[in-house]
Amino acid sequence: MTTFRQDEQATGRSDGYAAVDPVTRQLIRGSLRAAKLECELIIERTAMSAFIREKKDYTVSFLDARGHEIYGDTMGSDIMGCVWLYYPEETINQGDVYWYNDPYISQGSITHTPDMVFISPVFHEGAVVAYCHSFAHFWDLGGSRPGSIGPANTEIFHDGTLVPPIKIIDRGELNDEAYRIILRNSRYPDLLEGDSKALMAAAQRAQERLLEMFDRYGNQTMLAAIEQDQRDTAALVRRKALEIIPEGDYSVRDYMDHSGVEDRWYSFHLQLSRRGDHIVLDTTLSDDQADGSINFVASPGTLGAYFGQHFHQYDPSLLSNSGLVESIDEVKLRPGSILLPEWPAALGCRAHTFTKLKSAVRAVLAQATDGQVMAGTAVYVIVYWRMKDDTGQWLLCTDGIAVGHGARPFADGLDAIYQRHNENYPGEFMEMEFPLRMERYAIVPDSGGAGKFRGGCGVIRDVRLLADIGTFGLRVENNRFPTWGVAGGMGGGTSRVVMNPGTGQEKEIRAFSDDNTWSRGDLVRIYTAGGGGWGDPLEREPHLVNDDVKDGFVTLEAALRDYGVVINPVTLKTDEPGTEAKRKDISSSRGPTKLFHRFNYFDTADEEYEWINEHFPR
Repeated sequence: MTTFRQDEQATGRSDGYAAVDPVTRQLIRGSLRAAKLECELIIERTAMSAFIREKKDYTVSFLDARGHEIYGDTMGSDIMGCVWLYYPEETINQGDVYWYNDPYISQGSITHTPDMVFISPVFHEGAVVAYCHSFAHFWDLGGSRPGSIGPANTEIFHDGTLVPPIKIIDRGELNDEAYRIILRNSRYPDLLEGDSKALMAAAQRAQERLLEMFDRYGNQTMLAAIEQDQRDTAALVRRKALEIIPEGDYSVRDYMDHSGVEDRWYSFHLQLSRRGDHIVLDTTLSDDQADGSINFVASPGTLGAYFGQHFHQYDPSLLSNSGLVESIDEVKLRPGSILLPEWPAALGCRAHTFTKLKSAVRAVLAQATDGQVMAGTAVYVIVYWRMKDDTGQWLLCTDGIAVGHGARPFADGLDAIYQRHNENYPGEFMEMEFPLRMERYAIVPDSGGAGKFRGGCGVIRDVRLLADIGTFGLRVENNRFPTWGVAGGMGGGTSRVVMNPGTGQEKEIRAFSDDNTWSRGDLVRIYTAGGGGWGDPLEREPHLVNDDVKDGFVTLEAALRDYGVVINPVTLKTDEPGTEAKRKDISSSRGPTKLFHRFNYFDTADEEYEWINEHFPR
């Protein structure tokens, strides 16, 4: 599967609109940002499931009449394409709302079944001028286990109810028959009903706010401002891509611990090539699709937007829109690979792959920029705590847990972050809503990769069961393969899961697994992974290492071993002459660093691939 960049850019054809003055364009941008925030707050305040209202796994985006993003978080996905397959544009009416979650029909616009999309068209002067799109991760849609997705799933049917594009609201009237069928397939229909109505309300409010903008500024002004913003973002990412990427070939391979079913590891491969002004991304050397649920339906638009998102940082005043895909001319994907699996492969735990794919985009660019990128970030963690209440009913707590993010060329990585704007459950919330007790929530010392700038640290989370019996599923990655460091920085720490640590019943639990049993009083401890470091650890200011030791981010042993900083264990004062001597000794015995580090230093994907095949044969 190969897709080419359009000459007229992802923003579409030029319709010859007159230029809009800068003040008006800024007012429209501000209105879009305000509308997005308002509609997302509607979701947060009216949704019923904790994954949406507490963890904030939701978003609202605006699309133009061609389905290209005006502003939002669709990341290059073709949100409208599958809707038009079933409902041609001329059949769409004012007051309609469309709903789907099928990753295969949508060609990766939705990447696993819990992510639901609702779309409302915007009519102005008798024609569709835009679409509004609300999105969130839903609590349960049926499937093999409470929570739907999980490590043990082997086909998409295990991941819960598949909803092809349907018209859930027809000219203002709810399609009650379809709605009742979908609700009936959830273990928690009240939560699904509340969440879906929150998403519908947000899409409809977004439609109202966008219509107000068209009324206020006029049809031609709005359409012209939208197109100019899309073109400005496209021009930025294209210009930066050509500035930053020299001619040549750059490749990287990253690794997933296992599929959740068997113990063999999987990998994907990216090669970025530039010839003249033509830039190609080739993924065809990636492994075949997995037998478990770590497959990811990548689209050319999504991969282009991952690169565009990196270049967008150079002018964040521009809107995040369809222009992000313009950095890459051509994307090659191989059907049947882990990045383009064939039906009916399971996709529920695709975050193991796409999170590392986002980091791999930076790794490719590291080769083109001599390491001037953020280091690898750990895959965020989800745990499915399942337990029976006093009435014998199964409860579900889907718990997102923070990890460490990669260090940057100018600063340490972020500690204890879940992902983007998502949040971790407060301990008080978990204990109030579920028969669980969070007994510890702390930083994992030494989990951040050593470097001139330290990688972000992961966390320790202790959860004890207060119900009689339960099971739990673990979506924990980076247990075998840590994150990579860059520009001399070292790889991050790995993850680990232990039941009843420090007792006679202590038991190591497979980090990516399901159907683990526990009973009243059992405690599960999760250590999450850290981000990679940036720059040579021997160049980190000794006083920063000392601060990290005092704050619990780095141990005395790691300060000496990785940073060469000698600290008195009693006074915690730095021995400056001893530090200078120790660093000279480490530098002499270690030799020069290389561009990347995971288990050891390496410069190329082939170099590491050979080492991994030798030490982790599959």
